[in-house]
Amino acid sequence: MNYTSIDGKQFMNMVLAGVNKLNADKASIDSLNVFPVPDGDTGTNMSLTLNSVARFLGQIPEAEITVAKVAEQMAYGALMGARGNSGVILSQILGGIAKVFATKGDAADAKSFVEGFANGKESAYKAVVKPMEGTILTVCREASEYLSAVYQENFTIEDCLKAYLEEGYRSLDRTPELLPVLKQAGVVDAGAKGLLTIVEGMLAGLNGQIDFATENKQETVIENDYPEYHIHPDQITFQYCTELIVRNKKEVDVEAARAYLNELGDCTLVVSAGDITKVHVHTNHPGQVLEYFGSFGDLNDIKIENMKAQSERFGVADETAAAEREHKALAVVAVSAGEGLNEIFAGLGVDYVITGGQTMNPSTEDFMNAIEIVNADAVILLPNNKNIIMAAEQAANLSQDVQVRVVASRTIPQGIASLMAYDADGDVDENAEAMADAMQQVRSAEVTYAVRDTSIDAFEIKEGQLLGIVEGKIKAVGDDMQQLICDALEEMDMENAELATLYYGEGVTEDDANQLLAYLEEHYPDVEFELYLGAQAVYSYLISVE
Repeated sequence: MNYTSIDGKQFMNMVLAGVNKLNADKASIDSLNVFPVPDGDTGTNMSLTLNSVARFLGQIPEAEITVAKVAEQMAYGALMGARGNSGVILSQILGGIAKVFATKGDAADAKSFVEGFANGKESAYKAVVKPMEGTILTVCREASEYLSAVYQENFTIEDCLKAYLEEGYRSLDRTPELLPVLKQAGVVDAGAKGLLTIVEGMLAGLNGQIDFATENKQETVIENDYPEYHIHPDQITFQYCTELIVRNKKEVDVEAARAYLNELGDCTLVVSAGDITKVHVHTNHPGQVLEYFGSFGDLNDIKIENMKAQSERFGVADETAAAEREHKALAVVAVSAGEGLNEIFAGLGVDYVITGGQTMNPSTEDFMNAIEIVNADAVILLPNNKNIIMAAEQAANLSQDVQVRVVASRTIPQGIASLMAYDADGDVDENAEAMADAMQQVRSAEVTYAVRDTSIDAFEIKEGQLLGIVEGKIKAVGDDMQQLICDALEEMDMENAELATLYYGEGVTEDDANQLLAYLEEHYPDVEFELYLGAQAVYSYLISVE
């Protein structure tokens, strides 16, 4: 269709069509993961990021749908919902596009897309400290530059999207030449493919080819699993978990709002961005919360849950969890996936554990919630996964009232090692520096299995084979667990090692783990070995050597 301009509803339909297109194709994008391990989640992370966009777009009243309003909600939803490196970069691209469209008022023309894509590219590059070519960054840059070069005054919006996609797919085909690991694995960059899939959906939405209102959309849900739910019902002081979104008609005084909520309950969260305010509190008076925030604007996404009923239903009685959190000077938030690992982190002084990790990356909003819940002047974040660091850093940048530092732990063993240097009574910056130094003293490995045949470095890998991944690189391949772990350990400087620690996953029995321990102790008599239940998914064993 020859659209030279669009209104707010058309723009929203295009964005929602992009969401649906990515949701439909996320599995194929996940399959482009370079390593043949069961953690390919680029498509899933981008999909979850966009589903957050869709949620916030759905909060715009019908009569207020303008191009500018859709852009603002798109940017905020992407920012808060961003998961994984791909989701964070995507949120920056969408945020850059939104800055242009937010200035367009009721309608946007074809030139708006040229300017928007260009600004999205700039925002994405600024967000990455060391941009790597052959990725989504390259494709969004080359596609945008091509569109700017070929754009003419008579271009329709469809012409702009087609030009962007035309060069985008040429650029995608070139990604293996720029990034050798892609060429070796025989794939193109997954994040870039995801971006082009979204733009394809937007084009289809413009032309009415996707039913954005009825198309099936499945969303993986990672719940905000507040520990206060998991205590005995008699210990719950404030019964109702109350959450809502305010579309501000007048400015919310965040500090005053938090002070008010603290009088009504605990676990308060008040975060404002633009004309949107997110609220969370545990209280016995949810009606007063609604009345208070109703004075600032329209209330949306209201959720009131009875935590006593939930605790009784869950049948969980955690005697160590506090019903109320006292204010403290310094707190630590860590990402972990596995009951055993969660207990280890709690024992090392972590105040709050965000459930997540590989295949289940927490969002920026999850970190923001945790920062509020721990109720501290300063907070240290331990992402414990290289794909979660950017979301943690984005949350740290957004936090205004709490000093937040990210100790960029790339693995669970690094996170555990960093806590050995943690001083709960110390300064946040001194702690962050000491913890960052401490985590460098360990070498990390993971053991999992291959989900497809591939060729990586010198290895010809067959589906189902065991993989030993040392410091992020496949270093051992085999069919026997004991031999594979020995091969991986040989890549970890065992000659100079004093201690090796193994955390066994949910698919490993205690007997099998103890047999492996005995085997390793016999093989490496000069090294002390420790064995713990991690109960993590995906990885049979996590290993640290120091």
